[in-house]
Amino acid sequence: LEKYTSAITLSDMEIFVFPELMYSLVLANIMSPIIWQWRQLDCFKKLQGKSSYRKLMRLRQFIMDEFEFNLDLETWGLTSKAKELKRFEKSISHGDIAKSNALFGYHGDKYYFDVDIRRHFGLDKYDSDIIPYWKTETVEAMNAFRLKEGYRTAAGECVSLAALYAAAAFIVCSMPLEDIYMVLTPLHSQNFFDIQDGVLTNNRRLVTKTMWFNGT
Repeated sequence: LEKYTSAITLSDMEIFVFPELMYSLVLANIMSPIIWQWRQLDCFKKLQGKSSYRKLMRLRQFIMDEFEFNLDLETWGLTSKAKELKRFEKSISHGDIAKSNALFGYHGDKYYFDVDIRRHFGLDKYDSDIIPYWKTETVEAMNAFRLKEGYRTAAGECVSLAALYAAAAFIVCSMPLEDIYMVLTPLHSQNFFDIQDGVLTNNRRLVTKTMWFNGT
């Protein structure tokens, strides 16, 4: 029951515990009229008949222009570690959460990271039982940031941007779903598009094989 109710709210914590819920987030975006309307924009209409790769490169510029990356911790309210641990005690242990989730004290593997993950995410100020209800966003919620003070565009964090790219690649770029792979770790969410030499998404950006090997 917890998984099915989580498929409606789709908080970061819920997707951390039930990563298969990323499909729900992508499906919500595929069902959204907002992304389907992008197909009627001049920048995409003039690419009709062009390759999915060409459309994907244009999609990248569109997302760069219309969305910004944000680690929004304040908008969706607060919860507590005790409450979240109680919710998911049948699915994941307290120890496993603490070893991999920044909301519960994970600081990053010091062998790989020279930055404190909690400070990077802005979580260092939450040093008690109270933690933010860290929400992932559908494209509608991402668009709503345009109306929030301090924002000039839509916005979202890595999970939201990965889900947006997956849905938009399918809708706008005519990319088959079987060529779209979602890559989730406790600290980041990306996609791999099996097209040409392969393309990775990284927040708003795309990384091609050439970019990967020349160090971009």
